[in-house]
Amino acid sequence: MRFTLSEWAKFCKNLQDNGHLSNTALDLYLQSESKRLPFIVLKHDVETNVKRAYRIAKIESQSGHRGSFYVQAYLLNRKRNIEILKKIQGLGHEVSYHHDVMDFAKGDLQLALSEFKKNLTLFIENGFYVDTVCQHGNPLIERIGYSSNRDFFRSKEVQTIYPQIEDIMVNFKNTVGLDYLYFSDAGRKMQLIFDPLTNDICKSDEKNHTIEDFDKLQDYIARNNCIVSIHPHRWETNLFIFYIKKVCFNIVRKIAKLLYNFTLFKKLANRFYYLAKKI
Repeated sequence: MRFTLSEWAKFCKNLQDNGHLSNTALDLYLQSESKRLPFIVLKHDVETNVKRAYRIAKIESQSGHRGSFYVQAYLLNRKRNIEILKKIQGLGHEVSYHHDVMDFAKGDLQLALSEFKKNLTLFIENGFYVDTVCQHGNPLIERIGYSSNRDFFRSKEVQTIYPQIEDIMVNFKNTVGLDYLYFSDAGRKMQLIFDPLTNDICKSDEKNHTIEDFDKLQDYIARNNCIVSIHPHRWETNLFIFYIKKVCFNIVRKIAKLLYNFTLFKKLANRFYYLAKKI
C-alpha cells in the first residue's frame, strides 16, 4: 500500500461515494448506541509535522469526513503548531491528546498523573477540550512493572479522577458498546490489528494481518465498524519520496532493534527509534 496524499484523497472520496463518512471518536462517545451503527473513525497520531496533519485534515474535510487527531503535548510548545491545530479543529475535526505519561514516568503512576494533568491543562488553555485520548507506543522502551502507556487509563485511580475522558485504546470499546476492526499504518504498512486493546500484554503482533491495497481496506469498511489509524507525517506528497523514506525508516529501525539486544546500547537504541519516527 502506497502512503501518498493523493492515495489518501482517493480513499476518502471513495468512502464518501459509498456512503461511509467518518465521525470523530468524540461523536461516537456522545451519541446513543442506536445512532452509532455503522461507523468509521479516521484516527490520526500526530507525533511530528503538524503541517502534514493539516493537509490530511483538509483532504478528509473535502470529502465530508471528520476525524480525530491525537497530538503529542510537546507540539503545543510552538505557537505556529497551535495555530495550525486550531485550523484542523475549525474544519470540524477533534484535536486531543496523544499521551505517553507512563513511559515519561517509567511506570510511576503518581508522576504520570502529574504529567498528564500538566499537559491536559496545556491543551485546555489552548482551546482543545480533551474528551477522548490515545496512548503513544514505543516498542524499544524497556518497561519494568508496567506493560505500556495504556496502563495509565487501565488504572481505577485514573478513571476515578478523569471519568469524563475515554482512552480509545483502553475503555472506548466498552463505552461505545459495539465491536469494531482496528487498522493501523504502524511500521509503514497497513495492518488489521489482531487485538488492539491488549496486544501490549498478550504480545500478539504476529497475528496482525497486512492489508495490501485500499480496495481491500474498503471491503472491510463496507462490512464492519472500523477505526483506521494513521500517522500523518508518513503520508508523502509523491511516491518517490515515500519509497526513499520507507527504505530509510526500515534501515534505522533495524539498527535500533539490533542495538536493543545489548544492554549498554539500549538508550542509544531508543534514540534511533525516535529518529525512525521522525522519518
